[in-house]
Amino acid sequence: MAWFKVDDGFHSSRKVMSIPRRSRFAAVGLWSIAGSWCADQLTDGHVPDYMLKEWGVPPSAPRNLVDAGLWSAESGGFAFRNWHEYQPSKQDVDAERAASRARMSDLRAKRKQPKPPEQREAGEAFGRTVSNGSENVRNPDPSRPDPTLLGVKREPSKSSPTGHSGTRIPKGFTATPEMINWAMENTPNINWQSSTKKFKAHFNSVAGTAQFKTDWESAWQSWLLGDQEKASQRPVQFKTGAEKRMDNGAKLHAKYSAIDEQNQLQIEGGP
Repeated sequence: MAWFKVDDGFHSSRKVMSIPRRSRFAAVGLWSIAGSWCADQLTDGHVPDYMLKEWGVPPSAPRNLVDAGLWSAESGGFAFRNWHEYQPSKQDVDAERAASRARMSDLRAKRKQPKPPEQREAGEAFGRTVSNGSENVRNPDPSRPDPTLLGVKREPSKSSPTGHSGTRIPKGFTATPEMINWAMENTPNINWQSSTKKFKAHFNSVAGTAQFKTDWESAWQSWLLGDQEKASQRPVQFKTGAEKRMDNGAKLHAKYSAIDEQNQLQIEGGP
């Protein structure tokens, strides 16, 4: 689904205010409806005459838009002025949709692969895409205890003083440059910094066996993949080239800020 972008100052812009007051509302209404239709149909701002008839547009409305400099007349209809300056082109939308389909295909393929135990444990703890098939039921027949375990005294694990095979989340847990590169490549639709903060807050507060992990980096990746899948299910808001450049700049700033933080911690002898 594409989006038709409207500046929040459009209502009082010079071009809009130049339209006669008695005709202004009808002209702006046509401009909005036509913009939504062009974004949906990917016409790159072309408004055909047959759609004006379908909408029952009064003849004065398109003329007023042309006079105001918002539209221009062309063969077979009208066109938005400077469409590609404010709206994504058909080529950009098609490319973004193809990239989104490819990302989802890769994500589904990854989810079909067997996961490490700590990732499966994280998914079960937070209700994240764990199938309900019988193969995932730990005790398929609780009325029949395993006879091999009767009379067996269970000893705590010697790998940690708590008796658990894993460890709690490190106090200084932070994303390394390698982890940031992984997040930017595999979870492009989320803010990895925000997801990391939620990840740390959860595991600093959770109790029981869920607070122990044998591989915290893999657990972090599993958390971000879950956020990525949720984000991928939301409608994609297509962005202009300028917006994409701003987003990329923000991501690079966050990446190198994290690297600087890591270097500073090493200099100060921190974790």
